[in-house]
Order: sequence, then C-alpha cells, then structure tokens
Amino acid sequence: MKNDSLEEKILEILTVDARISNREVGRLLNVSDVTIGKRLKAMQRSGAIRITALVNPQALGLNCAAFVRLKTAPEMARKIAMSAAALKEVPFVSLTGGPHNVVTLAVVEDRQALADLVHQHFRRWKGIYSLETHELISSPKHRLDVVRIVDQDQKRPAA
Repeated sequence: MKNDSLEEKILEILTVDARISNREVGRLLNVSDVTIGKRLKAMQRSGAIRITALVNPQALGLNCAAFVRLKTAPEMARKIAMSAAALKEVPFVSLTGGPHNVVTLAVVEDRQALADLVHQHFRRWKGIYSLETHELISSPKHRLDVVRIVDQDQKRPAA
C-alpha cells in the first residue's frame, strides 16, 4: 500500500506520539476524526502499519545486546533460523545472503548470559560451520518507526 499525503502526515504525528487520539490528529490536520480512524484501519488492514508498544530492554534488566552471525549448511539455514526464533532472548532473526546466512539479535542480562546462550544453544545445533558474536556498544541510529512487519503466525512479512 502506497501512502498518500494525508496518511504520511498521520504517520508523522503517530511516530511522535502513538497515543494521540484520532480527534486530536484530525484537529491538527483539519480533517474529521472519522477520516483519521478510517485511514488508520485501512493502513492496518493492508499491513502497512501495526500499532504496538515499544519496550526498553534495559528497563527489564536486559543490558547486553549482540548480533550473532552464523555460517550454516545451506540446507539447514531455515531450520536453524526457526530454532533461533523460538528463543525468548532472540527478538530478531533473518536469513541473509553472503557468507553468514543466518543473522540474529540476542538481548540478554549481561555478557555471561550471552555466553551461556551461545554455548548452550547456538553451538549445539547441527549444521553451523562458524559463529561470530558482535556485542553492540552504541547505536548512533536506530529508527523504531520503520521496521519490517512480520506476521507472527506465518513467520513471514505481512502482506
């Protein structure tokens, strides 16, 4: 779904404050709250947006994040990716091109928990040729308003 000008303005407002009422958005854009509601519903139905809460991992005591990059046997990549996706410590998994065909993001309490995760799970899976762990030190840019929306039931991008 390609957004029109009104939808782009609605999204700009929601990225600043997702809890703003349709009435207030309508007032700011000089349209009715009913119009805002219809546009939001249409964008949700099309899979263009999903309104959800963002969680700060550090507020939950999760102070260590790392990319875990895996070189796997090509025929095992999808199975390994699904195994990684089943771990509560792994909020992101991707099949990729290039030498590392599975890339994950692990978010855990500390470095010891990261080491435990790597050794108790990743290193035990068959089909992994090599593994690299890259702890995140800082993130100069991390846009939370643009992410690939995945249908959790299907484990694939939303239509």
